[in-house]
Amino acid sequence: MAAHSDIQSMSIEAIDEYLAIAEHCISTRKTNGGLYGYPCVLLLFCVIDALSNYVGYDRNTLRGIKAIVPGLTENQIQRLKEWYRNLSAHQAIIMPGTQLSDEPTGNPIEFGSQGEPTHIRVIPFYQSVKSGWDAFDRSKIAPRVDQNQAPKEPMLTTASPLPGVSGCYVTTQDLSNSPNYLERRKR
Repeated sequence: MAAHSDIQSMSIEAIDEYLAIAEHCISTRKTNGGLYGYPCVLLLFCVIDALSNYVGYDRNTLRGIKAIVPGLTENQIQRLKEWYRNLSAHQAIIMPGTQLSDEPTGNPIEFGSQGEPTHIRVIPFYQSVKSGWDAFDRSKIAPRVDQNQAPKEPMLTTASPLPGVSGCYVTTQDLSNSPNYLERRKR
């Protein structure tokens, strides 16, 4: 966690942090002997989603997964998104009839007889996503934000923030169109 002078470096740090926590999820065992598969898979799909956006695929399509798990069909990618990413993020479940396992080897994603992605081996999936990130051209990282969603009065972050602060620097020049900031400056 750090303050950044640009959103590209913020994205790089966030992806590094997602992968560090995903690694913790597969290397730390719960008291029942299992690993932390649900948060690991959710974080890995977040990384895939971000990288997909940065190589030019439509937002929220996960199509960049083709570089990590070659040969996927559009239908299989859609099922992965619906069954493992969206349900994990929005309902804290995976699709009934699918599974995550801690098998250390094998294909990251196994497909059933109908071609459906019914099984994710969490450790090989992590290794594939991590390898994809390690090989990723960081110059392609170009986050896009909707300025209409930005805070009307952003927090001013300095070049030497307090420990534990994360964000992207905003200067007084960046705030020149912020009516609340300009009003405060008059006082």
